[in-house]
Amino acid sequence: MFTDLLETYVIPIALHVLLAVVVWIIGRWLARKSQGWLTTSLQKTALTESIISLTKTIVYYGILILAGAVALAALGVPVTIIAATLGIIVVVLAIALQASIANLAATVIFLLFKPFKPGDIIETGGEWGIVHEIQILSTVLNATDGKTHILPNGKIQAAGLTNYSTRGVLRIDLKFRIGYDGDVEKAKVIVTNLLAAEPRVLAQPPAQVFVQQLADSSVELVAWPFVKVEDWGPLQTELVERVKTGFDAAGIVIPYPQQNVHLYAHSGQ
Repeated sequence: MFTDLLETYVIPIALHVLLAVVVWIIGRWLARKSQGWLTTSLQKTALTESIISLTKTIVYYGILILAGAVALAALGVPVTIIAATLGIIVVVLAIALQASIANLAATVIFLLFKPFKPGDIIETGGEWGIVHEIQILSTVLNATDGKTHILPNGKIQAAGLTNYSTRGVLRIDLKFRIGYDGDVEKAKVIVTNLLAAEPRVLAQPPAQVFVQQLADSSVELVAWPFVKVEDWGPLQTELVERVKTGFDAAGIVIPYPQQNVHLYAHSGQ
């Protein structure tokens, strides 16, 4: 009777337990080994460290969950129950992490289609800065004033963005006002010569200098030079100062807004 009990119950249960333990040990070994394999492979790509870390974590726990499910099946737990339990867990997590999943989906889209990359200058959601890192759920922008903006990727995707670095060149929009009694052609020549003498101003596309409008108390002169992205910020202030110096040397006056008030004597009855 003991032999029958041993053969009928003890040995089959022991074999199931042993198989489950072996499956779990192999699963843990594969999960750990996957970290090294993924690190070697993903570091050869353009993915950021945070994305690489996320991928490794997902794969690691994914293998553990799969090993756990197979181990439970080896113990005799019905596959339907295992699948139903995993399905419920996935649904609960999806509801609880809805916003995070939207941000993660946007991150995947950014990595696939590359609307911007680290080092690009972008503007989105009213914020402007240099992309420092595309993280798992957000993007880090370093602004020129020293601020750091951390923006959810889902909001960036919804709001849209302007990438100033895509073409490698940017146009500087400069505006200057001169008085109506000033020499417009002379002012245009001064600005044109200053732009031509600046080596950071690109020859193509050529710079344009023209009168844009006639304001109430001044003539508005506009200059459109094209420069490389990295020269865009510094040159804006430098060129304004040079034009001011050039206008002063040539006697061209930059007027300030003014109003003439006329007083009339009124004789009462």
